[in-house]
Amino acid sequence: MPIMLSKEKIIEAAVELFKEKGYAATTVQDIADKLGSAKSALYYYIQSKEEVLWEIIDHTMTTAELRIQELMNQEMPVVERIEKIIYNQIMSVRDDAHYMVIFFTERTHLPVGRLEEINARSRNYEEKIAAVIREGITQGILEPVDVIPAVYGIIGMCNWVYHWFNPKGPSSAEEIAELFSRMILRGFLKQ
Repeated sequence: MPIMLSKEKIIEAAVELFKEKGYAATTVQDIADKLGSAKSALYYYIQSKEEVLWEIIDHTMTTAELRIQELMNQEMPVVERIEKIIYNQIMSVRDDAHYMVIFFTERTHLPVGRLEEINARSRNYEEKIAAVIREGITQGILEPVDVIPAVYGIIGMCNWVYHWFNPKGPSSAEEIAELFSRMILRGFLKQ
């Protein structure tokens, strides 16, 4: 029985297929088949497979931006903010795991202009985290470190969770966030 089509259903099906087969190997016909629909019916909701990829990547980036902006708008000490950044990053991976896989593995298939936009937004996101680390260094709370590699270390460690995290595994996402916070903060808190 065919699924009632909507742009959201098309995107959900595409996320599954892109994760399973990759963007390049997935066709619009594959998406239509997964939905039990005619390929032509999909074009009422989407213009192209490329548009679907953009929707997935943009959704992932927008979600991350909204989460970090909400966090940055709150008053809190630097150490707590870093803990919340780590928590936020891991919760993003937990909550949007399939989208995150596509974001990291398939975004290079975006047209140059869209990829440049995502890369600029990613740099802006990273700069928000860098500002917190710089603030901690300025306050004498954190060891002087090369800030950008520290940011990439934090983000990379948290984002890599999508490769191995199992919601039914021995550690919850919250426990992993706490563990990562301890590991990271003990690594460059001033003694």
